[in-house]
Amino acid sequence: MKTVILGSFAASFLIAFIPLYVGIQHNAMGEFCKNDSLDSCSFDYFYAFGIWTSWFVTIFGSLLGVLVVTHLCIFGFKVITKKSSE
Repeated sequence: MKTVILGSFAASFLIAFIPLYVGIQHNAMGEFCKNDSLDSCSFDYFYAFGIWTSWFVTIFGSLLGVLVVTHLCIFGFKVITKKSSE
């Protein structure tokens, strides 16, 4: 189970950078600027961290949920087949 959690964490950590990168590259309206001017954009790291965190939590929860349910189904199937063969 530790490998499932670590694998989900690592995958989520890396995958969450994709929407953040796309958002930064398409910063047409200055969403990632502290000030409202695109001419002198001071990058807002706190906002970028918030975007990354929201994607990380969503992806981590989804991956972990799917993997845990799959793990429990496989374990449950093994228990059922073991009891039926006795």
